[in-house]
This record gives sequence, C-alpha cells and structure tokens, in this order.
Amino acid sequence: MPLPLSSVKILDPAGFVTSAFRLVVRAFLPVFLALYPLTAAAQSSAVYTIADVRVDETAESAAVARDIALQKGQAAAFRRLMERIVPIADRAKIPEVQGAQLLQLVSGLEVGEEKTSSVRYLAQMTVRFNASAVRNLLRNSGTRFAETKSKPLIVLPVYRAQATLQLWDTGNLWLKAWRDLPKSDGLINLIIPKGETADIAEISPEQALAGNDEQIQSIARRYEADGTLLTIATVTQAQGEKIVEVSTSRLGPGGADRTSVQSFASNKETSLQEILTSAVNNLRREIEETWKQDNLLHFDDHRELLAEATLRGLPGLIALQKKLEGVSLVQKAELVRLSLKSALIRLRYLGDPGQLRLALAQRDMALTQGAVYWKLQSSRR
Repeated sequence: MPLPLSSVKILDPAGFVTSAFRLVVRAFLPVFLALYPLTAAAQSSAVYTIADVRVDETAESAAVARDIALQKGQAAAFRRLMERIVPIADRAKIPEVQGAQLLQLVSGLEVGEEKTSSVRYLAQMTVRFNASAVRNLLRNSGTRFAETKSKPLIVLPVYRAQATLQLWDTGNLWLKAWRDLPKSDGLINLIIPKGETADIAEISPEQALAGNDEQIQSIARRYEADGTLLTIATVTQAQGEKIVEVSTSRLGPGGADRTSVQSFASNKETSLQEILTSAVNNLRREIEETWKQDNLLHFDDHRELLAEATLRGLPGLIALQKKLEGVSLVQKAELVRLSLKSALIRLRYLGDPGQLRLALAQRDMALTQGAVYWKLQSSRR
C-alpha cells in the first residue's frame, strides 16, 4: 500500500523560492508527492531479488525439462532468500511453500543463457519476489526476519605465525582463506583487498594490528567501504596440534567496540589451510547472523519521531525521499513543514531509535538527537 508524504506546509514561500518560480513550486509539489510515495516494493526490491540461479534438467523432452527447471529454480531462489533474511534460529518456522503458493510469491522472472538439446534444458535465472507477500507469509508463521542490507565492509586479514606478521604477503594463509571464500548471498557485503602496491603502501600489518585508525579509514575510503573487519589469526603449537585463535573486530558505523574471539585446532587429518577455511566460513556466518539479529523487523513495536532534515530546495527533498524509500524500518514519512534549507518530517517506524539510526546509516543518513527535534543529515564522506 502506498505511504505518501502528507500534511505539507511551506513556511515563507517567498524565502523558499524566488517569486519567478513560486507558481511552479506550488504546481509541482502535489505532483512530487504523488510520484514519490514510500512503498514496500521500493524499499526492498534488491533484497527480494535472487540472481544467478543455475538450472540444469533432463526429461523426455526439452519442453518438459524447461518446465521442471523453472519450478526447481524458483524453489531454489526461495531457499536462498530465506537464508538471506531469516536467522538460523528461526528457519524451522518457515512454512513449506510449493506449486501455486510459491508462484504467488514470485513477482518477476528473467531467464538467460538458455541451452537445449532434445531432452535437456540449461539456463540462468533471476527471480524477483513480492516483498509484501513474503512478509505476510513470514509474519503469519511467526518467523522473524531482517531486510536491511549492510554497506560494504573491507576485510583486513592479519596472519601471525612463527614470530612473523603478515598482511599482503603471498604466504599469508589467512588472506588466502578469505580470498577463496565463495561469494556471499546474504545482507553483508565483504570486500577482500587485492594486495596491490597501493594497499601495501597504505597500511602495514603492524599498523593494522595496532588498529591505526587513520590508515584503516584511508584504505576503507579507497575501496568505498563503510567500515572495516579487522581479523587476526594467530597460530601456535601445543602437544603436536596447531591452535588457531581468531580475534575479529568490526570497526566503523554499527560495529564499534564489537569483537569476537574463536579458537580452532588442527590434527593429523586436518591441514592448517582447512582449519583456516573453516574459521572463515564460521566467522562470516557469525557476522551475518549478528547483523540480522541487530536489524530484525519488530512489527509489534511502532514508534514515531520528528526529524529536521537539512536540504537544498526541491532537489534535496527528492533526494531525501529516495533515500527513505530504501529503509524498510520506515513505514511512513509525513512532511510537516518545508523551507528553503530544511524540512521537518514525521517518521513512523518499527523498532527502537538505535535500529533506525543503523538502518539510515546504510543509506548515508545520520540521525542524531537534537535540542528539540531529531536531526537527519547526510553522512556521505
């Protein structure tokens, strides 16, 4: 259901625009309100789109194989969507959907790279799900889920073994484990640096280990990452076994002062590289689960606040509207008053202010407490 901005009052129209454009603004503003509603589909279209679904089926004919492949492809896409947005602890509650019920959840389907023989069908699919339909399915079953997609995080994997400290070295087995990690389908986007000359010059393993804020922020900016995952793998040996202790800290918005420590042991049957690979997979799973827990949608917790947003005329208002469309926690935005340099907006949202601040930060917006109203400003560097 569309959630339009409403209850608009322009303060001092003469100050908002010059007299030459006053009539244009009065005519354009209602059109703007109609063209830019907040909708559930606009908020989470990317989250509810599953790309690169590969299908390969054989049957008595290519046509039958195609029908089977498309059905299985949509089912596989639904499973991937559930893994993306539903925490592991809640997956047992996910209803089983198939056939016509599954088709009702799908809003669009793209098929490419088709190859056929007389009895075989191969293709690559992109499946778009109806966000409102999936939400209703999960809410009715009591399944908790999250929709906020994290901005990119850069990973700095420091490897410490046999009195050596490595970051960009070719012998860094911890870096190799991260680079070999399959691409994630979740809400967290991790960037593994290339280890090029610029990376080597920007930050050393000693600076990373010391948590040098200036150098860490510098390499994060160059990779257009919003935060950093500083992960240190220390290898020791005891009683013939190699012990790997992994300490990981998420630095930056939404992750300050959050550190995890894990230990893994290798034996004769398991190589050190296999242990490191297992540690990387466990760590990414933990990061994604923590992010989902931090961003769960609480449909029974409705709140609202008044926020004053700084902007530059109508273009700024349009840009603000588009950013708010991408925040699933925001259920409704009402424009209370408008001037040349600012807008007072009533935000109705789910959850607590901390969750809202975290979600807005992923859309380059900073929400802070002001003397009278909350302040909503751009946080883009």
